[in-house]
Amino acid sequence: MNKLKNNKGVTLVSLAVIIIVLVILATVGTTVGITNIKESKDAKLDAELEIVQHAILEQYVKYKTTKDVSYLIGNKLDKTEVDSIAQELDISLVEIPDTYENADYYRLDKASLNELGIQNTDDEYIINYVSGEVMNITSKKNDKNPLYTKADTFK
Repeated sequence: MNKLKNNKGVTLVSLAVIIIVLVILATVGTTVGITNIKESKDAKLDAELEIVQHAILEQYVKYKTTKDVSYLIGNKLDKTEVDSIAQELDISLVEIPDTYENADYYRLDKASLNELGIQNTDDEYIINYVSGEVMNITSKKNDKNPLYTKADTFK
């Protein structure tokens, strides 16, 4: 009976065990949270890349139907500038036959993307309407892999 009367609280050892368990849980929770944030950011970038590609392919179909170059939205780029960007991103560009007109590369800034109906992005893209190539030149997936896709529309 005396033993029960002397038990007046939590021992130092049990308190240390509780703190260690809480620290482990907090560490695991933080790690999972950070991983989920990175994965969702990468998924957003992938989805945006696909949205841009669909938008430029739609514009290219409109151009091919009407021959109205106003459908080719963006700022036309010099070949050396595009080659420099592709080299920096470590991307091999599609070889487009010389017979394709308006197979130039264009830079899409925020205003150009808004014209395409794409909002809520701060990224910029280099695109080619003919090949369906889209390069995100602002963000990288996993902070290291370039965001790049192609459609090979001229085949």
